Amino acid sequence: MRRIVYLQGGGPTAVINESFLGVLSAARKEKASLYVSRNGLMGLIENRLERIDLEKDFSFLTRYPGAYFGSARISLKKDPESLLVILKTLKENKADALLLNGGNDTMDSAMRISKAVEEKLPSCHVVGIPKTIDNDLVGTDRCPGFLSAAKFVAYNVSAILADDRSYKKGRINVIEVMGRDNGSLAASASLAFLDGKPDFIFIPEISFHLATAIQKMEETYDAKGRCNVVVSEGIRDEKGHLVSSLKASDSFGNIQLGGVSSLLSSLVAKDGYKTRAIELSIPQRAAFYLKSEYDSRDAFLCGETATEESRRNSGVMIGIKGKKDSSFDYRIVPLVDVAGRTVPLNNRYFDAQKGILPTFAEDFEKLILGNI
Repeated sequence: MRRIVYLQGGGPTAVINESFLGVLSAARKEKASLYVSRNGLMGLIENRLERIDLEKDFSFLTRYPGAYFGSARISLKKDPESLLVILKTLKENKADALLLNGGNDTMDSAMRISKAVEEKLPSCHVVGIPKTIDNDLVGTDRCPGFLSAAKFVAYNVSAILADDRSYKKGRINVIEVMGRDNGSLAASASLAFLDGKPDFIFIPEISFHLATAIQKMEETYDAKGRCNVVVSEGIRDEKGHLVSSLKASDSFGNIQLGGVSSLLSSLVAKDGYKTRAIELSIPQRAAFYLKSEYDSRDAFLCGETATEESRRNSGVMIGIKGKKDSSFDYRIVPLVDVAGRTVPLNNRYFDAQKGILPTFAEDFEKLILGNI
């Protein structure tokens, strides 16, 4: 009977718990012993593994936001001693597999653990389960968590634009969405479906010129009586510097972002324009009530596939292959290719002059807004 350990890491998503349900499904099929590490890596460091009753009904997790088993942001790169403690915990608990469900930083930890167990505990296989709303993981055409966050963005931008149309003259609304290195979430605003599209969508992949952007926003308002702008939190100027940040970093050295909508809104306010800064913030990743059906499926199947693959593979992550018919297929991606890297929005989806192109909707509209 295999002993499988599962953990959740980094920022939650609306579907991360459905990846656990996939793991649970596979564990039931092979009659394995399943354990969870509470609060991510912290549970391994503190040797707090909780055995899961495979007969318990966990179906409520399809409607549960956040990381149900708890998360943590711990960098093993800066804390090699904790890596030794993790190895000790895995050995003491006779773990045959460790499944880490998370994003870029979690895959970095997975890679470091996999290298360590390959040398000192080769019987334990380490497999990554992808998760991030930013859609910026290497080796997967989409990331579980992204489609649901994108649906939230598309719906809320639609509502904001319709609300603005209620008045003869509107405002300059600046809507800020998440996305440090990848403009996928901001691009999702192009799927607004009620009353028009945003006038501008600013993404990290296109250099942001502050004075030019303010001029365009004000000229649009002068011409139309309203202007609606969507901006990614990670936009950068022509030198690659973040336009706005909170000047603080997490344990992995990632600069904490936020405030770009307030910055832009304050600048147009100084010029006498009616304006509002709107930050969609945490609900982007917590809106379990507005999930993409395809996202739920992706999350479940990535968890199930990772569990099955952990019988024969180690040091890998499950990546999703995008297919035109929207069906699910997967690939095996070495963790060394994923750790510490991010990918930008594919350049087939945007143009420096035209902004977000129709190709984005062609590939993602059904996945984000459609039904299976």
